[in-house]
Amino acid sequence: MNSEKGFALVLSMVMLLAMTLMGSVLLMNATSQSKVTGTSETTRQTFLSAETGVEAARRWLTREFEAKREPADGSTKISQICDFQLDGSHGVAGTDGTNFRGIKMTDELFVTNVAEKLIYDNQFFTWFVTQHSIDTYKGSGIGGSVGGGINYIGGGGNMTTVLYKVFSCGKGLSTQGAYNKTVVEAIVGINK
Repeated sequence: MNSEKGFALVLSMVMLLAMTLMGSVLLMNATSQSKVTGTSETTRQTFLSAETGVEAARRWLTREFEAKREPADGSTKISQICDFQLDGSHGVAGTDGTNFRGIKMTDELFVTNVAEKLIYDNQFFTWFVTQHSIDTYKGSGIGGSVGGGINYIGGGGNMTTVLYKVFSCGKGLSTQGAYNKTVVEAIVGINK
């Protein structure tokens, strides 16, 4: 019996050490997962900012066409946006008007809620538009009515679509204090 003296104390100390190690590993894992989740959320929000830039450019193009102004490429050429090299040099038909400083998401979305401002105050987007092509469609079905047999009336009309390439960059402050950047390229068609 004397040889078992202190065994409970040693066993409890070993168990305490094992539990402490397991708790430390779980804490490090939770911290790591939190960082990954924060990075993922920032990246997603930055992508959404870039998509907002595409939508802002589409609205600008629509307003220009409604005012009977058809944007065409000027002499200015751009070969990069947000430090990303583009596939060549592109003529500029229009920009967001900020000289690539960017538009705050809080201004675009008219955010007034304090909690949302904390998120969107560090999110920006910028965009520019270049004319891609002009396509004219002719023939039956364009402007005609749908019917069958003797009731079919072919329109024989014309429809012209002007295609623009929109480049948009979203920037957002990451959890590490640096800016994440995402570039989105989209084709937007406007019917004349």
